[in-house]
Amino acid sequence: MTPISRRGFVGIGAGLVAGAALPTALPGTAAAAAATGTITDVKHVVVLMQENRSFDHYFGRLKGVRGFGDRAAGNIPGGWGTFNQPNWGGRQYPWKLSATPSAGGADGQTLAQCTGDLPHSWTSQHAAWNNGRMDNWVAGVGKTHTLGYLERGDIPFHYALADNYTICDAYFCSTLSATGPNRTFLWSGKVDAGSKDGGEESGLTWESYAEALQRAGMTWKVYQNAQDNYGDNGLAYFKKFTDARPGDPLWDRGMASVPRATGSTPDDIAAAIRADVVAGTLPQVSWVVASEAFSEHPYAPPGDGAHFVDLVYRALAADPEVFDSTVLFLNYDENDGFFDHVPPPVAPPGTPDEYIDGVPIGLGFRVPMLVMSPWTRGGWVSSEVFDHTSVLRFMETWTTAIGTPALCPNISAWRRKVTGDLTGVFDFAHPVYGVPAGLPSTAKVIGQSTCGPLPNPVPQNNAQPAQEPGTRPARALPYQVNGNLDRFEFGPMGKILAWFSMTNQGPQAKRAAHFSIHPHQHRDTAAWQYTVDPGGTSTDWFSIGLGAGSGKYDISMYGPNRFLRRFIGDATKPGKDLEVAARYAVESGTGKMAVWFKMTNSSASPVTFTIRSNAYRTDGPWTYTVPANSSREDFFNAVAYSKGWYDFTILTDADGTWSRRYTGHIETGAAGVSGS
Repeated sequence: MTPISRRGFVGIGAGLVAGAALPTALPGTAAAAAATGTITDVKHVVVLMQENRSFDHYFGRLKGVRGFGDRAAGNIPGGWGTFNQPNWGGRQYPWKLSATPSAGGADGQTLAQCTGDLPHSWTSQHAAWNNGRMDNWVAGVGKTHTLGYLERGDIPFHYALADNYTICDAYFCSTLSATGPNRTFLWSGKVDAGSKDGGEESGLTWESYAEALQRAGMTWKVYQNAQDNYGDNGLAYFKKFTDARPGDPLWDRGMASVPRATGSTPDDIAAAIRADVVAGTLPQVSWVVASEAFSEHPYAPPGDGAHFVDLVYRALAADPEVFDSTVLFLNYDENDGFFDHVPPPVAPPGTPDEYIDGVPIGLGFRVPMLVMSPWTRGGWVSSEVFDHTSVLRFMETWTTAIGTPALCPNISAWRRKVTGDLTGVFDFAHPVYGVPAGLPSTAKVIGQSTCGPLPNPVPQNNAQPAQEPGTRPARALPYQVNGNLDRFEFGPMGKILAWFSMTNQGPQAKRAAHFSIHPHQHRDTAAWQYTVDPGGTSTDWFSIGLGAGSGKYDISMYGPNRFLRRFIGDATKPGKDLEVAARYAVESGTGKMAVWFKMTNSSASPVTFTIRSNAYRTDGPWTYTVPANSSREDFFNAVAYSKGWYDFTILTDADGTWSRRYTGHIETGAAGVSGS
């Protein structure tokens, strides 16, 4: 978002109250008694979009998510691990903001809460992404605290929500840009392609999703203080809403302010929600817009944002009947320039509605998404790919199921293929009603007035950060991805091509999968982007010959849910005659899916392959001697013995430059556990 100085300081209201007793769980409510075990049990959807935090910045340390312990994190140009970022001539790992020594009269934890914002425009976000290289965070953003992170002790309420509900660790903002365009995606499904910063924030003329709800006969409302909303009400970007006047539903529901009951915007918003909950008039769809001071925008402390989230949460819980039939989505508009290590899925060049002057719109970097409802209890993680349009698509699916379809024609065909509709996050058949016990207090409010004078933290350590140990239950995913380096093709004048294949096949492949291929050494080119439909295959070749490595290669292939292939070698050496092909198939002894490796030796001499496990099992290594011009295949029972996860490296005695790494998960259609 724009700097705080442009929007002005908003004072903290007195008398904020948090920590009041919540209603206890009431599994005997009418909502429970009338449950159908389907999405039609949802009666209310509430969307609270906060500001400017990346996933790694908030949740890189959280156990069981794709964070700092990600074994499939991959590499950046030069062969460095992606967490080891260039830092103006040196290297820098992510570092804990609260480890900063006291400065400006504040301790390290206060400094962490008060971290200032970073450049996060269309230009700086694309610079950090660097055409998929993911190696330009410090230079692209221009400040070292891009790599700063928070942990459980800094944001205990956020972590408690993740531990009690469901967190999405593959939820991306919609565009590599700033607040306005990302909020436009949330409220309407697209941006004004070709305008400044990847999307204007005023005068938009296409239909917003609120209007689609209105046409469908759904009730809806924005809870805000229009004079104290930091410009975050996305409906105010649309001409129909700014032209509307009191008495027009677009004004009354979308632009008006909540009653001024206390003089404190957070308390007034919570009071308005609570009043509607108690009166039985909570709309079917609600958007909640925080004030600047409680938006979590850097310089607005995350702890204060947690206080506002808690106020909204408690207001919804004022009536257990309402609470037990409500979904609360808590997401963040964009990452503010804070580092995230997972390359965002990007549409292939030329994809309709996804490029501006040859530059991709998105997806942007990962941001937090927490889903709170009776059907998402239990500390789950979903690694399905989502973006802000997924929230609209959830409402499309829900409104269609209840017989009042509100559809959004603005969402691009590519996003509908690659991102999910969030229904996979829910288990409607097994709700857990009521409020979880033990949520921490959010009563302590720091306030922007404290933060304004304080300096930004500076790095105090330079080591790979650890992640909390452990796993968490994981939702099933609609992909079954695989990939291989299939062969080399040799031609005149030093021509060498490496051919790759990517597949998304099998009974669990129900949604298109995004792949990207990244060279790390020997050539400096952008990442290549692919979309593979369910049941589909994509192949492509890359020059690794004269002028492109002279036979040397170090190339990774990424896909959803920690899928990684890494191919290293030199096609002028004996490894050119060796191939490994991975596949998934049932192993008869267990009757479960296994990962199979077929090792082919096309040379004139016997070769020994060695397979080593990097994680998920402790036995091995396994060696295989393959005669000349022969193949040999073996399997590893990933589903039967390691919950579907595998991570292997394959080497050979014939060529010390040659290696292959295979990391991923075999989907079964059932819930499982997270990887590492």
